Amino acid sequence: MQKIRVCIGSNDGETIAQTHMGDTKFFYLYDLVLSQGYAFVEKRSNVARDMEHDGADKMKAIIALVADVDVFVARKKSPNFIKIAKQTRYQPVVVTNDDIQDVLALLQGDFVQLNSYVERRRRGEFFEFIPVIS
Repeated sequence: MQKIRVCIGSNDGETIAQTHMGDTKFFYLYDLVLSQGYAFVEKRSNVARDMEHDGADKMKAIIALVADVDVFVARKKSPNFIKIAKQTRYQPVVVTNDDIQDVLALLQGDFVQLNSYVERRRRGEFFEFIPVIS
């Protein structure tokens, strides 16, 4: 079964925050499964929220909070999103929609391409590309 775990930053669980993912109150985790849709996994508090905005410590703290995910989803490409793309196994994705359910449907619709990025990273390949899905 092909599965991708995504992390979405949100303050209310319904809309993606207009700020950087690391500045949100919560992280909402979902599993996308090829041809089966998506399922909510859990909500985690962002205890790194008040750390320095683009500092390496904040990035490390957030990665530690959501180490079991494959994809980070946000509305903005932050300096840390660029670092994450270049230096880690996580695939950042920027979206243009606000509604989490709409975003999940878009991600599900682009599952094959998104999974190809995740698989490359799982094999140890790091690259700068950050897809924008709208």
